Amino acid sequence: MPRLPDDVVPVFDRFVRGPSKVREAISGIGPTEMSRPGREGWSIRDVLVHLSDAEMVRATRFRLILSSEEPPPIFGFDETTWKKRLQYLWRSPEAALALYESLIYTSAELLRQYSPKDWDRTGIHETEGPLSVRLLLERGADHAEAHAAQIAELRSEIGPRDP
Repeated sequence: MPRLPDDVVPVFDRFVRGPSKVREAISGIGPTEMSRPGREGWSIRDVLVHLSDAEMVRATRFRLILSSEEPPPIFGFDETTWKKRLQYLWRSPEAALALYESLIYTSAELLRQYSPKDWDRTGIHETEGPLSVRLLLERGADHAEAHAAQIAELRSEIGPRDP
């Protein structure tokens, strides 16, 4: 089995710890607090659904890049449009978190199998240009950490826990 490149290991570990950071951020939260929007109009539920949707896109990008001979086109998305049109208000935060966790772990399982040169393979994003597997992994790790911090901020902004 190939070994992760040394420079990828710390980022890979952060990526795999993402779901734990998010679970920790929502620990003890009640249903009212979960659905109450903050100043920016996003609730904790919205953030969880966004995480699962964004990770679905990232997991697809990994697979497109790694299974293609030539750099494939990879699509973008507008998170605000997705929030509105994909009914985040009515989606299950528990299902979203379970999907997010599954996507992270199955992507990690897949990525462990690749050689160092595969980490530099790219897809061509419609507006950002070339994105490597390595960069997508780093963005995934950063994304989880940023949203765990956002959840903590939302919790302090929207008030006390449900009784």
